[in-house]
Amino acid sequence: MLETAAAREYAAKAIKVGRSARAGDGRVLEMASGNELGEGRSRERGSVKSCLRTLDVLEYFQRMGAPARTIEISEALGIPNSSADEILRTLASSGYLSYNAASKLYAPSYKIVANAASIENSFFGSGRVARIMQDLRRETGATVFLTQQNDCWLESVAELSGGWSMAPNAPRGYPTELICFDRNSWRPSTNFAAAMLAQQSNVAILQLATRTQRLGHGPNGPALMKLLVDRVAQTRAKGFALWRRKAAFPVDSIAMPLRVPNSVASYAIGVVGATLFQGEGDVRNMLSTMQSVIFRHQDGFIAANGRSLQ
Repeated sequence: MLETAAAREYAAKAIKVGRSARAGDGRVLEMASGNELGEGRSRERGSVKSCLRTLDVLEYFQRMGAPARTIEISEALGIPNSSADEILRTLASSGYLSYNAASKLYAPSYKIVANAASIENSFFGSGRVARIMQDLRRETGATVFLTQQNDCWLESVAELSGGWSMAPNAPRGYPTELICFDRNSWRPSTNFAAAMLAQQSNVAILQLATRTQRLGHGPNGPALMKLLVDRVAQTRAKGFALWRRKAAFPVDSIAMPLRVPNSVASYAIGVVGATLFQGEGDVRNMLSTMQSVIFRHQDGFIAANGRSLQ
């Protein structure tokens, strides 16, 4: 990951040990907690609280994997019992939850699964993203992260735990800026951010930095952006962004762009581990393995969609 104060903070905040969610084929993807993501979205941008609470309820079932009563969900999410009851009744009446009047238990209905499967097939290549993550974990032994751009923010959306995981008591926070101001200039906040920015034009990158500044991040006046463009150009030319383990940031990491069919935002995929590189040979081997896996599945994306992903 890029050597900035924000990148060092990313170790403690942005790389997230999330909750388990089952993929359609039974594999476990580690997802960022909906409640924590919702709180982050509320703090950073205008939002509709009831919408975020609805997402929190759905993600509660994702994490717990069992039916629940209104009071259990209310207490777990820290929302009023009346609000939880209203959300649950609405989801049940629309068919997304099932409800047993005798036991007063709610549970997800298959409608969620069917809709999610349709979206997964149309937008994410019918399981290819999950297979890329599984293959990367198996062939590298590292922890695999999938991240996406959400306007000016970087969000980790899936994780497959390998030979490294974050300490369970480490502080966490989402989302984090895609571009940060550090050492008197604008830079990609992490190597994952750099991999996502590498898929965009320099004009789009500068516009993103300007929008980030208008949101209150960085100095009020003019700031040098040449280093930002240069850093992204290096990543674009190499096809990857590398972070080497240091005392302040004790992990190794490689992130690469991931072109997803029908996506309207940039994605990046990468591996993280406490010790991945003992020398340049290890870096080359890791890159070769990652490129082989990603290119193999990207070819499948193109074949499945009948068009280029560029």
